[in-house]
Amino acid sequence: MNVVVVGVGHLGTYHVEQWIQIVGKENVYAFDINRKHMDQVSEKFQCPKIIDAEQIFEIADIIDIVTPTQFHFEWIKKGILHQKHIFVEKPICYSIEEANQIVELLKNSKSKLQVGHIERFNPAFVSIKDSIKAPKFFEVHRLAPFNPRGTEVSVIMDLMIHDLDIILSIIKSYPIKIDATGVNIMSATPDIANVRLEFENGCVANLTASRISMKKMRKMRVFSDNGYISIDFLNKDSEKYEIVEDKEQIEGLSFVNFEGKSKKLVYENKVNQNQNALYEELFSFYQSIKHGDSIIIDEKQGVEVFRLAHQIQSLI
Repeated sequence: MNVVVVGVGHLGTYHVEQWIQIVGKENVYAFDINRKHMDQVSEKFQCPKIIDAEQIFEIADIIDIVTPTQFHFEWIKKGILHQKHIFVEKPICYSIEEANQIVELLKNSKSKLQVGHIERFNPAFVSIKDSIKAPKFFEVHRLAPFNPRGTEVSVIMDLMIHDLDIILSIIKSYPIKIDATGVNIMSATPDIANVRLEFENGCVANLTASRISMKKMRKMRVFSDNGYISIDFLNKDSEKYEIVEDKEQIEGLSFVNFEGKSKKLVYENKVNQNQNALYEELFSFYQSIKHGDSIIIDEKQGVEVFRLAHQIQSLI
């Protein structure tokens, strides 16, 4: 299959690199309205480039959209109308109206679409996600130093949306109550925000996102009746503290709980730093097209988390 990466700036360059590993450099094409970027990427990876945008729809089987968010919709629309498969970086689009149109366009189309929520493929999450059962409370911090790139959208759409996607994939329902605060410091949209989500099952998620921090942090802590899980997306590390019956013959810290029952706290650490999340994300999409597998993050999930992020942004 031929893949055309539309937008080969900072992030798009990484996409080209991973697609070459999946389908070979002769099948990966670079396109960018910035000819300098396009020429540099084509030369670096020895892959072909496309000068005329209309040629994309003749050549591509897959269109990978890595442009600024405000250009996503037009590329998605054209791709669907030409019956191409589409991978698009998060967020899926720029407005609710665009999101609704994308869903409608795909209803009677043979095109498949996957949204690039890369943290679903982070080895720290992949290694521990099956252990997350009946969560009661999420505490999330995603902090980053200021970078002008990406400020065409708010910190909600830029950073927090990663964690919103993870939480929705676990809870599998939409929050019934949302409280949100945020301020803009360096850009025209919120640069720091705190959000509290409450779900019908009683679970609460408290999220903080900032792109004006002095340090990087991407941590999620999940609490439930049977223990505590910590996920470090930045360092690709996860930890599990599980409460079990004290009679079990495993190493751990014995204690008596509030009901007077003997329990044991067992620790488990999972590290898998070798897995490349971007490669796994793109490869899963390629496999879904090649073998007819289901899309891991399809347009419905992409639109649902976008709606939540948009609602939070509107409240702020």
